[in-house]
Amino acid sequence: MVGQVLEIHKITFYEDELPPEWLGHNKELHIIMQCEYYFITRILIDGGSSLNICPLVTLKKLGKRLHEIKDGKINVKAFNGSQWSTIGDISLCMQMGLTWFEVDFQVIDVPASYNLLLGRPWIHDAGL
Repeated sequence: MVGQVLEIHKITFYEDELPPEWLGHNKELHIIMQCEYYFITRILIDGGSSLNICPLVTLKKLGKRLHEIKDGKINVKAFNGSQWSTIGDISLCMQMGLTWFEVDFQVIDVPASYNLLLGRPWIHDAGL
């Protein structure tokens, strides 16, 4: 299905594809993408986020070092309303379907329930 996303520029779900107990759910959308040489699970798609976020722990799992993060500290507000300062930003090469994207992420050192968060910047770049 992911390969079809970029061709039609939308993601659709049909009721007959879901078990009856899932029809009323409103859970977040997580996907899997290739990031450079690794497959990353638990990537959260959040159209309400004005940033793409990469937790520091994910960056370390990708083998990236702190010196690869560009200085560009900003303050961001988390889902729970708390404020955090980012470490900086980094560009990562990500693949969805047959298309590769250079995605700019703000790196933040906080515990997260996701490995990457793709917000409006990526959604617009992908044409979704």
